Formats: sequence, structure tokens, C-alpha cells
Amino acid sequence: MKKDVKNIAKVSLATVGSRIMGLVRDAATMAYLSIGAVSAAYTFAFTLPNLFRRLLGEGALTSAMIPIFSQSLKNDGREGAFAFLNKVLTRGGILMVALSLAGMAISALAAAYIGDGGQERFVLGAKFSIILMPYLALVCLAAVFSAALNVMDSFTVPSITPALLNVSIICGLAAGVAIFGAEDSVGLGYSMCVAWIVGGAIQMGLPAYWLAKKGWRYSFDIGPSPALAELYALFIPALIGAAVYQINIFASKILALFLNDSALPTLYLSSRIIEFPLGVFTIAVATVYFPKLSKIGGENDRSEYRREYSNGIVMTMAIAIPAMFGILATSRDILTLLFEWGLFGAGDVSACLPVLLVSVFGLPFFAMSTFATRGFHSMKDTRTPVRVSYWAFAANIVLSLALMFPFGAPGLAGANVGAAALQAAMLNAKLARKHGNINEWAEIFKIIAASAAMAAAAYLARGALGQYFSGKTLAAAVCCAVIPVAAVFYFAMLKLMRFKRFSGLANLISGRKTP
Repeated sequence: MKKDVKNIAKVSLATVGSRIMGLVRDAATMAYLSIGAVSAAYTFAFTLPNLFRRLLGEGALTSAMIPIFSQSLKNDGREGAFAFLNKVLTRGGILMVALSLAGMAISALAAAYIGDGGQERFVLGAKFSIILMPYLALVCLAAVFSAALNVMDSFTVPSITPALLNVSIICGLAAGVAIFGAEDSVGLGYSMCVAWIVGGAIQMGLPAYWLAKKGWRYSFDIGPSPALAELYALFIPALIGAAVYQINIFASKILALFLNDSALPTLYLSSRIIEFPLGVFTIAVATVYFPKLSKIGGENDRSEYRREYSNGIVMTMAIAIPAMFGILATSRDILTLLFEWGLFGAGDVSACLPVLLVSVFGLPFFAMSTFATRGFHSMKDTRTPVRVSYWAFAANIVLSLALMFPFGAPGLAGANVGAAALQAAMLNAKLARKHGNINEWAEIFKIIAASAAMAAAAYLARGALGQYFSGKTLAAAVCCAVIPVAAVFYFAMLKLMRFKRFSGLANLISGRKTP
């Protein structure tokens, strides 16, 4: 447990920097692009390679690879594990390059078909996509390198590379302002697209270099092996499941693009705020526990597996649930402080607010689904998440079509929440049938009660500050003073309620080792 908390803290602290830089990147982008056709096109364009990144790089491929790489490392040592890794990299590299080239060709054809007379967000979306498609290959290979490092208990380097991507994009925006001028939003969009490619090269190169320091050397290898057969057996079902999930997300983005110029950017900004706690801690917990659960799963120790899974899911909820309550209580202030700069005004904040208020209810479900899916994958069961994803996809489409026209972007956000809730419930119910009930509801109830008390205190504190401050000054006071104090209040409430994992959670947040 001590080592797990230490590794989670490493991932979390590195991810904090990445998420902060990501928010700075988004704030700078919206300050120059605001909500409109160019920002909608730019957001859609990098959605496409990100879809394949999550589908292949961070999804099916790494989920299938990690248990086998872990097993190979244990049975065959580093030499055998690195030989297997080279087989994966060779085949993955060929596939990713082919997909990138195909994506560029399809985007070019779409741009030619739409023509310059089409709606600006569609025309620019196709043109931006031509530049961004090579990022697909770079980031997917980066994910393979990072997964190998995680299995070898090296978490820091893979965690810092997203921050370097954000730095690259911010530099690209600055270069665009210098070259094209602040008023040329289209030129700025092209400049940032190029910066994605530079950042992707860094994301791939740094983990590869760090892995080389551990003894790995690349060699082109298309030869067969029993491990590859096992990889394909896990990869193909996981790919189908991930494809359903990512098509689900992509369908929401397409529907948002067809609504109006503002729907997609508002959905994106809301998701970025939610991804901060999700990525900083909850995904960090899953990242650290996945290799551990994979090792236990290989030993078929059901009681030990249930214990470690319980630890992981409670730690996940101890972050996701208070984050949901906290964002609900301070949503306008967060949006104001982060994004109300430059061309992004108070009206844009008001446009984003209802989308964020709806989206945030999905945070615990997204976190739970992420961890539960990793739980199945650690047992080399990729079929169950696939079957569940079909139901989630169907629910999202039906709810989206029912809610998008009467409610607009908030309706699409509500559909995503509903689908996530269904997926989380089904995954955990099926996992309980395999390993027994988690029986941690008393601890989760403590988390909910402490979170609700924290949110009420934060809301009252904001009202008191509103007597003296307003606008961005009030937002800064809430974000810099009320939110940190509310977090302390949350921990105090957990302590009073005798939350069993209080010490581990506190050390996770602070980065200290468990005593």
C-alpha cells in the first residue's frame, strides 16, 4: 500500500502540472478564438486523432499489452519483455502510420468536397484535420512506451509528457500571434495545429529515451510468437469495445457540430474542467492499480484481488465525488477565472455554465467506469466491457437525439451522463458476480455526506464574499481561498466520520509516504 500511494502521488503530481498547463492552454486559446466557427473547427480537428489515441494507444492496445508485458517481464526477464515490445511497436507503428495517412487523405477529400463556400466550421475542420492527423501515430506509440514504463514501476516520465505537449501548443499560439497577428484567428488555428505535431514528437521521444536507458533497443520484428497470439485475443474484443465507446464520444461531437458554432466548444470546455480532477487523481489511481491488479489476476487470488479492487474504487470515489460537489458549488467562478479573458467574455461564461452543471454529474460515473474497465482488462477479460459498451452507446444515441433539440448542448451533456451512469452500474454489477460484492457502501456514504457538507459550506462562503466582491475578483477569491478551505473541511469531515482510508487518501493528496 505504501508503494502504491507513493506511485499514485508521483502520477498525480506530474498530472497536476499537465492539467494546469492544459487549462492555461485552453484559456489562451479561447482568449484569442473565443466561442465561434474557428474554435469549433479547431476543437473538432484534434478530436479525431484524440479519438484514435484513446481507441488504440491508451485504450485497446495498451490494455491488452500490459498484462502480457507484465507476465513476460516476470517469466522471461527484461530481454524477453523487450522482444515482445518490439513486436508490438513494429505492428503498431505500421498500423498507426497507415491510419494517419488515410485520415489525411479523407480530410483532404472532405475539404475539397465542402469547398470554400461551405460553413466555416466544416471547411476549417477538414483543413485543420489534414495537419493534425500525424499526431495520431505519434501519441499512440507514445502510449505504448508509457505503458511499458508503468509496468516497470516508472510513472514520472509518462506523466509529464502531456504537460510538454501543452507547452508546445502554447508556444505555437505565441508564434502564431507573432506571425499572423492576434486578429487572424484562422492563422492562429493553423499555427496551433503544427504545434500539436511538435508536441506529439516530444511525447513519443521522451518515454522511448527513458525506456532505452532501462536497456530497451528497438529492432524491426514482424515475426510470430505465442505472446502475440494472446495479445490479439485480448486486443480485438477490447478494440471493438473501445470503438463503440469512442464512436459514442465522436457521435456526440458530430451532433454538437451540427447544432451551432458554440455547442462543441462549450462541451469541450466543460469536459476540460471535469477532466482536471478525473485526470489528476482518479485516472492516476487506475494507472497505478492496473498493473498491480494484472499481477494478482494472473495468480487467480480472488480475495486479494477483491481487496485491492476495493481499495482502488474507494480511493477513486473519494476524489471524484467531492470534485463533483465542489464544481457544482463554484462552477461560475471556475469558468470566470479560467476563461473570461480576451475575446472570451461574460456571455461566453453564461453559455458554458449550464453545460458544465449538467456534465459534472457524470464525473463519478466516468471515474468508476474507467477503473472497472481496467479491472476487467487486468483479468484478461475484454469481452464484458465490450458488451456493456453496446448498451452505453445505444443509451447515449437515444438520449442525445431526444434531448439535443429541446435543450441544445446541455441536452447532449445530459445524454453523456446518463450513458456513463448505465455503463458504470453494469460494469460493477458484473465485476461483483466474478469476485463478490465490494461491500464498501458505508465508506462511500461517508464520502457523499462529507462532500455535501463541503459544498454547502463553500456555497455559503461564496455568498458571504459576494457582499464585498464581484466579477473576476469574486471568482479569484472563491478559487484561491474558498476551494482550498473547502477541501480542508472535506478532509476534516472524513476524519470525524472515521473514514477507514483517511491516512492513505491524505498521503495521496500530499505526496507523502504512508507512515
